[in-house]
Amino acid sequence: MSAMTGWLQRQCFSWRELFILTLVGIVANAYFLANYSPSIDDELAAVRASSEIWIAQGRFTTYLVETLLFPQASIPFSPYLFLAVMLALTHMLLVRAHGITPGWRSYAAYCLFVTYPTWWLIEEFSANVPATGIGFLLAAAALCLQAEAPADALRRFFPGFSPHFSRHEAGRLLAIGLLLALCAGAYQTLLLLFACGTIGVALCRSIQGDAAFPWRQTCLRIFHGGVCLVAGALLYFVLNKLALGLSGTRPEYVAGFINLDNLKAPYWLVGSIALEAWQIYSGSAGQFGAAMPAAAVALACTVVAVARARPGLALPNLLLFAILLGTPFLLCLLTGPASLPLRAMVALPYVIWLSALLAFTYQRGAAWIAGLVVFALFQLQVVNLTSQYIATATLVQHQDRFMGFDIGRRLLLLRGGDEAGKPIWLDAYGHGAEERVSLFAAAQTGVTRGSFFGWDKGNLQRIAAYLRVLGFDTVRPAPPAARSALTSQFEQMPVWPHEGSLRRSGDYYLLKLGKTPDAAHAVPPGK
Repeated sequence: MSAMTGWLQRQCFSWRELFILTLVGIVANAYFLANYSPSIDDELAAVRASSEIWIAQGRFTTYLVETLLFPQASIPFSPYLFLAVMLALTHMLLVRAHGITPGWRSYAAYCLFVTYPTWWLIEEFSANVPATGIGFLLAAAALCLQAEAPADALRRFFPGFSPHFSRHEAGRLLAIGLLLALCAGAYQTLLLLFACGTIGVALCRSIQGDAAFPWRQTCLRIFHGGVCLVAGALLYFVLNKLALGLSGTRPEYVAGFINLDNLKAPYWLVGSIALEAWQIYSGSAGQFGAAMPAAAVALACTVVAVARARPGLALPNLLLFAILLGTPFLLCLLTGPASLPLRAMVALPYVIWLSALLAFTYQRGAAWIAGLVVFALFQLQVVNLTSQYIATATLVQHQDRFMGFDIGRRLLLLRGGDEAGKPIWLDAYGHGAEERVSLFAAAQTGVTRGSFFGWDKGNLQRIAAYLRVLGFDTVRPAPPAARSALTSQFEQMPVWPHEGSLRRSGDYYLLKLGKTPDAAHAVPPGK
């Protein structure tokens, strides 16, 4: 305890710093703090009785956070306020791990960190938010421990390599491994945040040094980070297996992203990933829905800053920076290009943050002023892009709400006042458009335009859950066994919103959303 107290005192944490960073996070999340903005999956999160679905996805930390802290996951305000505090604490650890003194430069870079578009994609699903914030904090804490380790930490851990075995270094490695296991339990790709941080710390120490490039120390430090990652991954698999066994659930979802067949074409794979990385770092409209042309120029400013920080070490420092830029995409080697959703690339805000911080700190003269202008323009384009996302989400959700309220009103009329309180067994045939049309931008892999009445090409569970969220709590999905028998009646009905597109048949309420049958009502050929 005394060691922890001493460490906290040495880091010079302040309430003022925490307040400023939290305030920036609150402003960045003002939309989600002030509006209930349900998107795809929020409706299922709102009505489910158990959070064990997270264990099935390998996210046991998220299960614990939702069970203990946020039992109703689909809500505005509190998850996002919690996230603002977690990210503020994360940033306080990050700047110290990189040997940077907090100040206006770090605050300006933090603005880019908390507004980068990948955050919108994460925050669309409010159940993701608290655990992701905790995961970032755990990864930053692990990075702080790793950054303070001596270059020969591994030699001290393994007594066979050194006569000076250190219990302290052994404990440090195990503590880092446990922190990484828990952060992976919040979001598996957070392990790449730690990997990026390890390289970023090595780059900063090289720039901050006054001797020749420390090849040996840098390689040892990165290798130590790799060992920590392996330890964290092993502990994660153990804890995940334990969580699956205790809950009696089966793993799902994550394995669907892995496609090892891509490794058979390595040149195509690496080239495709490099192209995707360029599109993201250059702010391509194909990735984000609208272009951010200042992104590429801002990155160029950072390259110049890294090269000029210590001209004699420009080549190795630029090599480290290039490795840093590629690290967030390492998982794409297993999933394939464009298969990993943009929201899963949680290390990207860190890379942008460090790029801005390097440009603000190590440029000089006119180049420094130009860098400030370029990054300010980049920040404006990020905010403008998020504003378009807000416009799209607002209009799309209004369309679904108006449609949902209209369907709910007609259901109540069909049920009649005499049966108030009885379940409304709803069946839906076909589906509407999976995504609503909007003049404003939406990210390629986001769900901002997604409609509850069309997603998954007709998902009755989603539709019924969404109607319950709107206040029609007696709506229930019809049993699967009963749905196919209603197909012939659906075929005679017009499509919503025409008169007769919603009607009652005995205890069931039939809603026809499209002409093409969904999977539950598709008649096999020859029948």
